[in-house]
Amino acid sequence: MDQTKLPTFSVEYELGGMVFYKNVNAATIEEAKNQVQSQQTNATIQAVSIVDENENYAG
Repeated sequence: MDQTKLPTFSVEYELGGMVFYKNVNAATIEEAKNQVQSQQTNATIQAVSIVDENENYAG
């Protein structure tokens, strides 16, 4: 079976006046949004970005 790796998305959401970020693996932007929304039902999704895993992050 071919195991294709799903892209990683960074989902920015607001909950209780605070902004949070969560990285999720999903096939589409909509699926990434739905994953976070299902875990944080009162959250407001602000943005979804694809994470380039080939980039080196300092930190």
